[in-house]
Amino acid sequence: MIQRSTQRGIDIKLFGALFVLVGLLDVLIIEWFPAYALKLFGVTITGPMAYVVKLHSPAAHFLIGYGFLFLRPWAWGLAMAYGGFGLTSELLNQWQFGFHQLRTGFMATTALFLCYVAWRRVLFADPVPPTTRLASPSPEVHS
Repeated sequence: MIQRSTQRGIDIKLFGALFVLVGLLDVLIIEWFPAYALKLFGVTITGPMAYVVKLHSPAAHFLIGYGFLFLRPWAWGLAMAYGGFGLTSELLNQWQFGFHQLRTGFMATTALFLCYVAWRRVLFADPVPPTTRLASPSPEVHS
């Protein structure tokens, strides 16, 4: 039972649902607290562009969530890249703004999550190899 559900990626699909939920919460927080100044890469972003910059977060969460729910091959790379983006940004925030327990917790859980997703990479493999995808299904073309 457990072996079958891990082969179908139920764990990754649950993470996908959580990413969609987090994306929705991101949108609500951005709308409810428009004055919140986002800190990215050791810089506090304020002013009119802050709203647009803050929208990267729900967009990335929705995309990763969708990709995880349907085990899309591109979702693995996007999740790994966005995790690296988050780790780098929080490291620079720690350096610039000082140590913070919440940022440290985010960094630790993100690193663990990235390790887990790297371990489950096989679920995101494209089932049709590129050579097969581009090959002609018709036998007369090959003669």
